[in-house]
Amino acid sequence: MFTTVGTAEKRIFIRKLSPAIPDKHIGNSQNTSFEQMIMRQTNGRGVDIVLNSLTEEKFIASIRCLAKRDRFLEIGKFDILSNNPLSLFLFFLNISFYPILLDAMFTSNYKNKSRLSKLMAKGLKSGNIKPIQMTVFPKSEIEAAFRYMASGKHMGKMRLQQLNISFKLLLKSCA
Repeated sequence: MFTTVGTAEKRIFIRKLSPAIPDKHIGNSQNTSFEQMIMRQTNGRGVDIVLNSLTEEKFIASIRCLAKRDRFLEIGKFDILSNNPLSLFLFFLNISFYPILLDAMFTSNYKNKSRLSKLMAKGLKSGNIKPIQMTVFPKSEIEAAFRYMASGKHMGKMRLQQLNISFKLLLKSCA
């Protein structure tokens, strides 16, 4: 398993959260250097599944980390909503690309919504799923909340108190 982070603090957080992930399998999400790290560690093969939320050139680098005939799961929306180009040559590798709109699974009539909710509740109860940490800002500090989020130093979820607005870290693999 490989992951990427954007700060030294997040690297420490990941090591505590998932001690089975060796430090040499934690790359930098602030640039594309993770691609070389993954390809070096896999002897050029790549990985079987990519769960991605990185954007732009890091999005493309994430796709290049995929082994032939394997799966790319896109949980970010930036590149999709921006209609950013994707080289069709990548599909010559016979990869499968799946955009996953996580929010739509809970806000739409997604047929497995109830099952997914039960699985998540079971995982939380057993400890297999750990709740993500949350930073709460009073609604009077909305500017500070946006600045904090834009700094890239936040981990987990951010919430503005007394407003029904949540900002999720688009995992950049915890970046």
